[in-house]
Amino acid sequence: MNGARRPWPPLVVSADVPRLVKWRDLLITLLMWGFFIVLLDTEFELLFSRYLEWLGVIDADIDPHWTRYFRLLVPYLLAVAVVFAGLLLFGLRTLLRGQRALLLRQPDPLQIADEARRSGLDETALIAARQRRIVTVQIDADGSYRIPDLPPKEI
Repeated sequence: MNGARRPWPPLVVSADVPRLVKWRDLLITLLMWGFFIVLLDTEFELLFSRYLEWLGVIDADIDPHWTRYFRLLVPYLLAVAVVFAGLLLFGLRTLLRGQRALLLRQPDPLQIADEARRSGLDETALIAARQRRIVTVQIDADGSYRIPDLPPKEI
Protein backbone atom coordinates (compact mmCIF):
# COMPACT_ATOMS: atom_id res chain seq x y z
CA MET A 1 0.00 0.00 0.00
CA ASN A 2 1.56 3.28 -1.00
CA GLY A 3 1.60 6.36 1.26
CA ALA A 4 -1.09 8.27 -0.65
CA ARG A 5 -3.81 5.72 0.11
CA ARG A 6 -3.03 5.06 3.77
CA PRO A 7 -5.57 6.38 6.27
CA TRP A 8 -4.54 9.25 8.46
CA PRO A 9 -3.74 9.24 11.34
CA PRO A 10 -1.96 5.90 11.19
CA LEU A 11 -3.73 3.85 13.85
CA VAL A 12 -2.09 0.94 15.61
CA VAL A 13 -4.84 -1.39 16.75
CA SER A 14 -4.35 -4.57 18.76
CA ALA A 15 -5.32 -6.75 15.82
CA ASP A 16 -2.58 -5.34 13.59
CA VAL A 17 0.46 -4.67 15.82
CA PRO A 18 3.78 -5.09 14.03
CA ARG A 19 6.21 -7.59 15.54
CA LEU A 20 8.82 -4.85 16.02
CA VAL A 21 6.37 -2.85 18.17
CA LYS A 22 5.73 -5.90 20.38
CA TRP A 23 9.46 -6.48 20.88
CA ARG A 24 10.03 -2.77 21.56
CA ASP A 25 7.26 -2.73 24.20
CA LEU A 26 8.66 -5.86 25.85
CA LEU A 27 12.19 -4.40 25.92
CA ILE A 28 11.00 -1.08 27.37
CA THR A 29 8.96 -2.88 30.03
CA LEU A 30 11.88 -5.09 31.07
CA LEU A 31 14.26 -2.11 31.18
CA MET A 32 11.88 -0.10 33.35
CA TRP A 33 11.45 -3.01 35.78
CA GLY A 34 15.23 -3.36 35.88
CA PHE A 35 15.68 0.34 36.68
CA PHE A 36 12.98 0.05 39.35
CA ILE A 37 14.77 -2.87 41.02
CA VAL A 38 18.13 -1.05 40.90
CA LEU A 39 16.58 2.07 42.46
CA LEU A 40 14.97 0.07 45.24
CA ASP A 41 17.88 -2.33 45.84
CA THR A 42 18.66 -0.95 49.31
CA GLU A 43 15.01 -0.89 50.29
CA PHE A 44 14.55 -4.50 49.21
CA GLU A 45 17.63 -5.46 51.18
CA LEU A 46 16.32 -3.65 54.25
CA LEU A 47 12.94 -5.33 54.08
CA PHE A 48 13.97 -8.83 53.03
CA SER A 49 17.53 -9.13 54.44
CA ARG A 50 16.43 -11.34 57.34
CA TYR A 51 14.81 -13.84 54.95
CA LEU A 52 17.59 -13.69 52.37
CA GLU A 53 20.21 -14.24 55.09
CA TRP A 54 18.20 -17.15 56.46
CA LEU A 55 18.09 -18.69 52.98
CA GLY A 56 21.85 -18.13 52.61
CA VAL A 57 21.51 -15.91 49.55
CA ILE A 58 23.28 -12.87 51.05
CA ASP A 59 25.33 -12.00 54.08
CA ALA A 60 23.37 -8.99 55.30
CA ASP A 61 25.34 -6.48 57.30
CA ILE A 62 22.92 -3.62 56.78
CA ASP A 63 21.77 -1.56 59.74
CA PRO A 64 18.29 -0.21 58.93
CA HIS A 65 18.28 3.03 61.02
CA TRP A 66 14.48 3.04 61.04
CA THR A 67 14.23 6.18 63.18
CA ARG A 68 16.39 8.16 60.74
CA TYR A 69 14.42 6.73 57.83
CA PHE A 70 11.05 7.82 59.25
CA ARG A 71 12.46 11.18 60.37
CA LEU A 72 13.40 11.88 56.75
CA LEU A 73 9.91 10.89 55.62
CA VAL A 74 8.06 13.16 58.07
CA PRO A 75 7.88 16.26 55.77
CA TYR A 76 6.45 14.16 52.94
CA LEU A 77 3.97 12.46 55.24
CA LEU A 78 2.87 15.87 56.52
CA ALA A 79 2.36 17.11 52.96
CA VAL A 80 0.27 14.01 52.20
CA ALA A 81 -1.76 14.62 55.38
CA VAL A 82 -2.41 18.26 54.42
CA VAL A 83 -3.52 17.32 50.90
CA PHE A 84 -5.72 14.53 52.26
CA ALA A 85 -7.29 16.85 54.83
CA GLY A 86 -7.96 19.44 52.13
CA LEU A 87 -9.59 16.87 49.87
CA LEU A 88 -11.69 15.59 52.76
CA LEU A 89 -12.72 19.10 53.81
CA PHE A 90 -13.67 20.29 50.33
CA GLY A 91 -15.40 16.99 49.53
CA LEU A 92 -17.57 17.26 52.64
CA ARG A 93 -18.29 20.91 51.82
CA THR A 94 -19.43 19.92 48.33
CA LEU A 95 -21.68 17.19 49.72
CA LEU A 96 -23.27 19.60 52.20
CA ARG A 97 -23.78 22.21 49.50
CA GLY A 98 -25.48 19.60 47.31
CA GLN A 99 -27.77 18.53 50.15
CA ARG A 100 -28.72 22.15 50.82
CA ALA A 101 -29.47 22.67 47.14
CA LEU A 102 -31.85 19.72 47.22
CA LEU A 103 -33.78 21.38 50.05
CA LEU A 104 -34.51 24.50 47.98
CA ARG A 105 -37.98 24.98 46.56
CA GLN A 106 -38.44 23.97 42.94
CA PRO A 107 -38.90 26.99 40.67
CA ASP A 108 -42.26 27.58 39.07
CA PRO A 109 -42.52 26.00 35.63
CA LEU A 110 -41.91 28.37 32.75
CA GLN A 111 -45.17 29.11 31.01
CA ILE A 112 -45.41 28.60 27.25
CA ALA A 113 -46.25 32.25 26.70
CA ASP A 114 -43.20 33.44 28.68
CA GLU A 115 -40.84 31.04 26.91
CA ALA A 116 -42.25 32.01 23.50
CA ARG A 117 -41.82 35.70 24.32
CA ARG A 118 -38.21 35.18 25.50
CA SER A 119 -37.26 33.16 22.43
CA GLY A 120 -39.04 35.35 19.91
CA LEU A 121 -41.34 32.58 18.66
CA ASP A 122 -45.11 32.45 18.67
CA GLU A 123 -46.80 29.97 21.01
CA THR A 124 -48.07 27.62 18.31
CA ALA A 125 -44.59 27.24 16.78
CA LEU A 126 -43.11 26.53 20.21
CA ILE A 127 -45.78 23.92 21.00
CA ALA A 128 -45.26 22.29 17.58
CA ALA A 129 -41.50 22.22 18.13
CA ARG A 130 -41.88 20.62 21.57
CA GLN A 131 -43.98 17.83 20.12
CA ARG A 132 -41.27 16.79 17.67
CA ARG A 133 -38.44 14.44 18.63
CA ILE A 134 -35.71 16.25 16.69
CA VAL A 135 -35.80 19.99 16.11
CA THR A 136 -33.30 22.30 14.46
CA VAL A 137 -33.15 25.69 16.16
CA GLN A 138 -31.30 28.57 14.55
CA ILE A 139 -30.27 31.57 16.62
CA ASP A 140 -30.02 34.82 14.68
CA ALA A 141 -27.46 37.53 15.33
CA ASP A 142 -30.03 39.56 17.27
CA GLY A 143 -30.66 36.60 19.64
CA SER A 144 -34.03 35.57 18.26
CA TYR A 145 -34.80 31.91 17.60
CA ARG A 146 -35.97 30.44 14.34
CA ILE A 147 -37.16 26.88 13.62
CA PRO A 148 -36.82 26.44 9.85
CA ASP A 149 -38.20 22.92 9.42
CA LEU A 150 -41.61 23.46 11.02
CA PRO A 151 -44.53 23.17 8.62
CA PRO A 152 -46.29 26.46 7.85
CA LYS A 153 -49.17 27.43 10.12
CA GLU A 154 -52.54 26.15 9.14
CA ILE A 155 -55.21 28.80 9.39
